[in-house]
Amino acid sequence: MGTPPTDDRRTTTAPATDDRFAVPLRGVAVDPETRCAHWDSAVDVVALRFGCCEAYYPCDACHDAATDHAAEPWPRDRFDEPAVLCGACGATLSAREYLDGDSEGRSPSSSRTQSDDSEAQRATGSRAQPDDACPRCDAAFNPGCRAHRDRYFES
Repeated sequence: MGTPPTDDRRTTTAPATDDRFAVPLRGVAVDPETRCAHWDSAVDVVALRFGCCEAYYPCDACHDAATDHAAEPWPRDRFDEPAVLCGACGATLSAREYLDGDSEGRSPSSSRTQSDDSEAQRATGSRAQPDDACPRCDAAFNPGCRAHRDRYFES
């Protein structure tokens, strides 16, 4: 189920960028929270930075439509640099922050574990937050993105 149709969607192709965002962003029919013509559910609120052109796109299909070159994922040696935009709050996240929010992307050295989270939740009585959520505003991210993370981030 997509978001309700609105007239606030824009298509931007290189070299132009969408001036509604604080980062260089391009895509096809992008709404103010980075949903696009290809992915527009309530949880499709991220844009990812590509290593080839240093710009953010809501998805790889937007990259392909907006540029004239092959997409290159964000390089592993730059995982501590901003590479993800939360469309809900506008925060930029490093690839590491974003991938650490994905339970499959958490490294063994991650400071938070499911066990730690469960203990904290029992102690405070709070409910679990989704693994795929913005660490700044808790907006839910699409958990289905795990299936194709290799398109966006080097292994």
